[in-house]
Amino acid sequence: MSYYNEERQPTRLVRRRVKKRKRRPFRRLIRIILVLLVLCMLGGVAYAGYLAYKVKSTADNSYKGLAHGNKSDLRMDKVTMGKDPVNILLMGVEDYKGSPGHSDALMVLTINPDTKEASIVSIPRDTRTYLPDVGRKDKITHAYAYGKKGHKEQATIDAVEHFLDVPIDYYVRTNFQGFKEVVDSVGGITVDVPFDFYQKNLKGHKIYFHKGKMDLNGDEALTYVQMRKQDKRGDFGRQERQQQAMKAVADKALSIKSISRADNLLNSVGDNVQTNISLKEMFGMRNFYKQIQSKELERMNIGGQDEYINGVYYFSPDEQVVQKVRDRIREILNYKGKGSASADSSSSDGTSEQSQGTGE
Repeated sequence: MSYYNEERQPTRLVRRRVKKRKRRPFRRLIRIILVLLVLCMLGGVAYAGYLAYKVKSTADNSYKGLAHGNKSDLRMDKVTMGKDPVNILLMGVEDYKGSPGHSDALMVLTINPDTKEASIVSIPRDTRTYLPDVGRKDKITHAYAYGKKGHKEQATIDAVEHFLDVPIDYYVRTNFQGFKEVVDSVGGITVDVPFDFYQKNLKGHKIYFHKGKMDLNGDEALTYVQMRKQDKRGDFGRQERQQQAMKAVADKALSIKSISRADNLLNSVGDNVQTNISLKEMFGMRNFYKQIQSKELERMNIGGQDEYINGVYYFSPDEQVVQKVRDRIREILNYKGKGSASADSSSSDGTSEQSQGTGE
């Protein structure tokens, strides 16, 4: 009997040792997984904190107030985005080296958070109108070029307010490089090309566009919205393509779920965009846009005719068409007006018919 116990006892000890050896790697694996999960959670929290910091930093870097303060001269009281009906001026600026800069694209976005109405109107860059900061009539694109350093956005806003006789409450200015980078940062955009055409990009390379749906990267998107000469509708066709591209960018930006793309978008915005919209107001705009995203944006055009004065080309707007656009913007804003700032109201408007501009 004793022999049996002596033989069995070592056997049990051996088995226990074997079991312990088998459990150790498993326990070690559990520990590693738990540590990795904790690190991932901490990393996620850290990155969320980083993105929050990045959003605030980007907003701070992009923010630039206006010379006239935070209220339009055509307003009795200051308005707040997300709460009140407002006008936002979108400026696409061509500011290559050696140039004073020109507002190549001007769009007025009107939004009413109560009625959920939203409209956009493009102002042709060659529109001949009175420029308050210059003191005479010229192309509206030159308002930016003639604006004093640090006040170019304000000079453009003054010209647009005088032209449409409606307040401009906010502005967003970007340059060509900024538009390209933003499109790339959201993963490109999809547009509905109206007809076949080709256009040279800024490097002189031909890019071909085919009628129908097309996916475009930043360089292709910029080239797409710049083309004008091959469009039978001229500047009107280009304006529609600009509006189409802007909406596509906004839709993609709101649908971003990738952390890396969000980071890239923030970098692009921070480097190339200036605005007087605060971070809090940006979130208000984001919430409003989500509400109207599925609705068709009301688009308006400024009609008129081509005109040459002293050999310089201008676009002369039809005042009746401008009045209809003006009335519709005021209707969405529920704006009754302040003072007298209607187009061509100044006695000095017609005193200088000759362009002093760059000849563009």
